[in-house]
Amino acid sequence: MLERETLKNLITVLGRLKDLKRRGWIKRNVTLPESDADHMFSTAFLTFMLTPDKLNRAHCLELALTHDLAEIYAGDATPGEKTAAQKYQDELNAVKRISQELEKPELIELFEEFENCSSREAAFVRCLDKADTVFTAAYYDNNNRSPEKLWAEFSAQALNSLKRVNSPYAEEIAELIKKSAQIYG
Repeated sequence: MLERETLKNLITVLGRLKDLKRRGWIKRNVTLPESDADHMFSTAFLTFMLTPDKLNRAHCLELALTHDLAEIYAGDATPGEKTAAQKYQDELNAVKRISQELEKPELIELFEEFENCSSREAAFVRCLDKADTVFTAAYYDNNNRSPEKLWAEFSAQALNSLKRVNSPYAEEIAELIKKSAQIYG
């Protein structure tokens, strides 16, 4: 079982994930914006629902459940707030700290794998991470949670990002996003 200090750190990490509201939604004045914990769970649920048989679902779930963990110390930077290199370095330093606090060195490996899309699983989860943001925007639009419509902007950003993900699944996820336009766009 966990040592006292590690358990204390785990409780703190989980609490910080729940407290950390996603900045993109705050900037858009969304009522009751999701937290990083909400987003990571939602991405994990999409992973559970959509992982193809050819991929290792358990590994995809590990990636989905940890992909934004570093943000509890590095912050949730929205596009344009930091250079890609600075964001990566800040998050790498943060995940190193978390892995030490939780005595889980594999968190560093999962972070690097996800950030670099160095496996088919990581590239797939990266695609779902983008889709989740679009689906959340659609939910907010449909439930009048923002003073402005969000779906079009966030879907355009996601579709653009998916073009840069080297994954055979990027096109399938892009089609799901486009299909959501028929419902919410």
